[in-house]
Amino acid sequence: MRRRTRSLDGAGWWIRAHPGTEAALAAAARWAGPAAGAIHAVHEPDPGEGWIAAHVPGSVLDDLMRAGEVPDVYRERNSLLAEWVPERAWTYRTTFEVEPPGDGAPQRTWLRFHGIDHAGHVFVDGRHVGSHAGMFVPFEIELPAEVARAGSHALAVVVEPAPGSEPQVGRTSKVAIHKARMSYGWDFCPRLVHQGLWQSVEVVTAGSVRIRDVWARPVLADDLRSATVTVQVVLDRAGGATDELDIDAQLHGVRAHAALAAGGDIAELRLRIDHPELWWPNGMGAPALHDLDVRVSARGALVDERRVAVGFRRIEPVEEPEGAGRSWSSTVNGRPLEVLGWNWTPLDALYGVPRPDRLDHLLRLVVASGANLLRVWGGGLIETEAFYDACDRLGILVWQEFSQSSSGIDDEPSADPAFVDLMRHEAEAIVPLRRNHPSLAIWCGGNELQDAGGPLEDGRSPVLAALHEVVARLDPERIWLPTSPSGPRFGNRLADIEADPDGLHDVHGPWEHQGLRDHNLLWDSGTSRFNGEFGVEGMTNRRVHQSLIAAERRWPADRTNPVYRHLGDWWINAPLVQEAFGGRIDDLETLRRASQHLQADGLRYAVEANRRRWPHNRGSIPWQLNESFPNAWCTAVVDHGGDPKPAFHAVARAYAPAVVCARFRAWALDGARTLEIEPFAWAADRAGPATIACRTRAADGSLLDERTVVIRLGGREPQSGGPIELGLGAPADGLVVLDLELETDGGVAASNRYLLARGADFGPIRRLAEATVEVAVDRGDDTWCVQLAHRGGPAALGIRITDARPAGASGWAEPVDDGFDLLPGESRALAVRWPGVAAADRRLHVDAWNVAPTEVA
Repeated sequence: MRRRTRSLDGAGWWIRAHPGTEAALAAAARWAGPAAGAIHAVHEPDPGEGWIAAHVPGSVLDDLMRAGEVPDVYRERNSLLAEWVPERAWTYRTTFEVEPPGDGAPQRTWLRFHGIDHAGHVFVDGRHVGSHAGMFVPFEIELPAEVARAGSHALAVVVEPAPGSEPQVGRTSKVAIHKARMSYGWDFCPRLVHQGLWQSVEVVTAGSVRIRDVWARPVLADDLRSATVTVQVVLDRAGGATDELDIDAQLHGVRAHAALAAGGDIAELRLRIDHPELWWPNGMGAPALHDLDVRVSARGALVDERRVAVGFRRIEPVEEPEGAGRSWSSTVNGRPLEVLGWNWTPLDALYGVPRPDRLDHLLRLVVASGANLLRVWGGGLIETEAFYDACDRLGILVWQEFSQSSSGIDDEPSADPAFVDLMRHEAEAIVPLRRNHPSLAIWCGGNELQDAGGPLEDGRSPVLAALHEVVARLDPERIWLPTSPSGPRFGNRLADIEADPDGLHDVHGPWEHQGLRDHNLLWDSGTSRFNGEFGVEGMTNRRVHQSLIAAERRWPADRTNPVYRHLGDWWINAPLVQEAFGGRIDDLETLRRASQHLQADGLRYAVEANRRRWPHNRGSIPWQLNESFPNAWCTAVVDHGGDPKPAFHAVARAYAPAVVCARFRAWALDGARTLEIEPFAWAADRAGPATIACRTRAADGSLLDERTVVIRLGGREPQSGGPIELGLGAPADGLVVLDLELETDGGVAASNRYLLARGADFGPIRRLAEATVEVAVDRGDDTWCVQLAHRGGPAALGIRITDARPAGASGWAEPVDDGFDLLPGESRALAVRWPGVAAADRRLHVDAWNVAPTEVA
């Protein structure tokens, strides 16, 4: 008999609250199946009895919002009104069918739960058939024959009240479960403790044999021109099954066969593949995938099959100099890897609700930014199969952390043997689920785990040692990191740099703009070998903000407003924004634009500073790409609705293969008449002579000074062209534009632009005369070409091109750039993609610091 799988996903579920687990269990035991004629065994329970329509996969809170039982938790402080929900037990109900075996052969039936958050008890026709705890570990129940008879059955799943755990300001040592820490309250997420059937539910039927697991282990030859793939097939046989089995594997036109004697349950096959297409990370080549098909037959009849995607790639750490700590240098298929990454948090605080369109959108943005790696942060999830499948297709490397994180009071995981055993058991289930993915590059024990001696190593933490042992045994080709940062110094602070310049290996922080003068000082002083987490805060975009907070409560946008304290309290840097822009900002739009300006320039300068220290510094992973909850202020560069802030595009420019940038003392020049810079340039695919043209211009576009320096490009190696000094002219107040161009025989290979304040702050930007920018659109089927031309007035500063539709509208506007300047006489043409948006609904909003808003439809 051939294995069959039927999904129970969708809207055919109901939920009901109970004051505690015992009450829910007693009720579930009374619900018999349709065959017994029980009054409660109906497809649609009576809402009058407290039943609410539900969705699986999903989230209890999401179902309650849909039903109007709790307010919209994403708006203002409404999440406070939903904190009672995880204190209840919730019963899920549905019905399912068991089909009779087509050939009359013996049949086994399983219920498979890919994720119960966090503990649950399963009843079929009122009979308890199994219990489980652990949101990241699938749970499967083989139903007894008397329960699994052909026909319709009632299924009830009692989800226990959410277990207690520690919020961000708490004690890691008190955490006794493996569950997303973020939902207990974090700097970018209020307390929204998740519950529910957060992954798929299936009914599986099979005969005496089925495939339990397929593990494909491709190993490339040294010359990359051939590969050997070892395929381990683990079978599940019914007790007493004696059939001899044939196992066939096919990959890239090559076949292998193995015969398994009666009683055997593990087969190993080897295939030699000549001239395989390689899997490359984004920016290094195409991420070629190949289908491995495994088929199991008994007596000539197919009983089960499995398809696994295989990617041929080799990731190897490079030995570091003595004293440099663990390796932060890797090669991919023999080529050096510079990590250009983003920190990734769950798609949503209600992470059980599938959001495939948003996932695709965010990962498209990752690729568009030039990034090649996502760090799946340890306060969130062991990410889903859909996430990994997409990263495989797109060439995005994944750094996966187990769900452990610092807490602020103490940051050391419990050494309790029961907790260590729990984490070992969970890892033994989790690692095999993800190890076939070529995108998976790193397993990490968790985020910012440390004791008084600094970031933890395996030898100082029993749980990290246990996790490492599991990874080494079940996925030995992957890189293992105990935690990030790795130490010996934790933070990227001036005091640490000055005290121990060689002790900054992988470091974290800061997460705040350091000010118009100190920001550059910190990043120019850097000695780190790797920056695994750092960021700059900024306000959210306009359309999310409008949906998030009622108009009468949007001002003041600082900590005196309790709504803002709830929506990103840690990241409200309104005092710094006021100081940097001359003070007395008294309207929301100016404050938003000013904060996003600082976020964009602050983050791109940090990334540029790291990249110009290559190869000593091997990579940057800004915190954070996305946000799981809509905050008014946050370090995310893409808001909760999916719209990028200017900081996203600023980092994308810094991640380009060819970059020209500059080191300079400060963003505010305090009346200086000259500007000293050190220009740098690199171009991954170019070598030979080149020039860097450096120009200072006034806000009206007039040229103040110009210098040209000659360098010799050496591929990715950064080349310095300085220091040089540029005149600023008079007056000593106002604004100055620093323009850089990298010129080769082929023309301009890269350009960059910095806006600097001549005086003490950026106040003059608020007093600029209005500029005129003409906007024209060539509307294609999927993409608009937006043409912008400066027609009058001073420079148009901080031009934004954003989605003009209401928040929550389907699809997105995806401009290739945003937050740039146009000097008098300049023009730009750029593409805007519209995935998921009907042509008739497309609308763009165009504005700038000194350009009147324009809407284009």
